[in-house]
Amino acid sequence: MQCWLGVDCGSVSVKLALIDKNNKIVDDIYLRNTGLIETIKRGLQTLNNRDIEIKGVCCTGSGRYFAKLLLGGDIVKTEILAHTIATLDHFPNVRTIMDIGGEDCKIMEIRDGVLSNFIMNNLCGAGTGAVIETISARLGVQIKDFGELALQSTQRLDLPGKCGIFCQSAVVTKLNSGADKKDIMMGVARALVNNYLSLAKGISLRPPYVFQGATALNKSIKKALEDELGHEVIVPDKCAVMGAVGAAILSKEVEITNFAGFNIIEADYKTNNFKCKDCSNQCEVTQIYKDKNLAGSIGSRCGKWDKISRELVVET
Repeated sequence: MQCWLGVDCGSVSVKLALIDKNNKIVDDIYLRNTGLIETIKRGLQTLNNRDIEIKGVCCTGSGRYFAKLLLGGDIVKTEILAHTIATLDHFPNVRTIMDIGGEDCKIMEIRDGVLSNFIMNNLCGAGTGAVIETISARLGVQIKDFGELALQSTQRLDLPGKCGIFCQSAVVTKLNSGADKKDIMMGVARALVNNYLSLAKGISLRPPYVFQGATALNKSIKKALEDELGHEVIVPDKCAVMGAVGAAILSKEVEITNFAGFNIIEADYKTNNFKCKDCSNQCEVTQIYKDKNLAGSIGSRCGKWDKISRELVVET
């Protein structure tokens, strides 16, 4: 079967999605990011059990350039574009796309089926899934149970949402004051949503709303969004891997793929990091070696090390 592969490398997780010629999802994988090399290998190992021919590879997310070198990827695209493309393919009438990741969050405004505006926050974790994970651990609650338990809340608690540290401190205070954990968790969900929606300066929030990212699986976050927006919020069945799905769709623009093949699962990868002092850029360069041969470099703003990488790869 001919398939196209999308890989979304985030700070917390790595997602892979295979689609067919009709954009139907053939397979998808969500993995905790324990290091890009080993995590991508684990994902490919799972996909390798299928009888497929990869026709194109697109990488997105914060680790997209690293992943492209590992995989022999064809193109890289931003997660904003990848999420937008996937959502429009599944929900063509969408007008607001909301994505809350592990350590960043995004809001995308769609007008007439085209991305017209967006905002992304990756500087503060207060409006991201990391807050939920930290507070779940503090309360001794499994992250997968957070949403269901929070929805059982009977008392409204207001918690600060502008700062993740302050929110965690307030949780401890409420807990030590005898507040019910369910009420605290719903209060955290509301605080996160209030902080998240405060990003939407200059963006018109209009339904239909589509909420994606792994945090969308948390039903209390969905409920808090619907309460604030006063409207139903759609959560796709594949909400956690929509970035990878969008990347797979984008990979269809490739005519001839550079995909390195599934044999990279067995390859030995090493990295070398250094700061280049040859110019004022002071680039922090990462070189990636595959079976002792230089596969490529990332981080070279002036392009010097990219050129050297290409020359060395040809020589070897």
